[in-house]
Amino acid sequence: MFVKKVLLLTTALFVFIGCDANSLTCDVCDDCYLTVSAPDLEMDDNGYYHMDFISGEIQTFSTLKAETGIPYESVGWTTNVQHLIEYEMYDYWTYPVNTNSYTDDEGIAYTVLGVWEEFVGDTIEVYCGYADNCMIGYLDTLYVIVNP
Repeated sequence: MFVKKVLLLTTALFVFIGCDANSLTCDVCDDCYLTVSAPDLEMDDNGYYHMDFISGEIQTFSTLKAETGIPYESVGWTTNVQHLIEYEMYDYWTYPVNTNSYTDDEGIAYTVLGVWEEFVGDTIEVYCGYADNCMIGYLDTLYVIVNP
């Protein structure tokens, strides 16, 4: 009896309220893409960026850029490495990039890469991604070699 009532109620809702076809689909984003770069760093012939660590500093910083083609989109960033920060008897693992940013009205987002001395000699993989309004994911990667 309960199942019949639920089925009847569901059918009535569809008949009286209806179902908008647009709510079941989405507009495919033809202009969406993702390209990441490090505009302030030099790129070698293999496509790797080079960042010189400033001796005597705690961290060295550079700006990273993501172009998406869509304005006001949330963009996520991460890396293949983390840094351990010890503060007031607690340990915190942190990424060398800010993990979230938003695109501006031209579809461009920025984040900051801040490397510590322990990364000198390493190649850091920086991943960037977002999902468009159809939940189609976009991912791009860049590589930064940290020089002494």
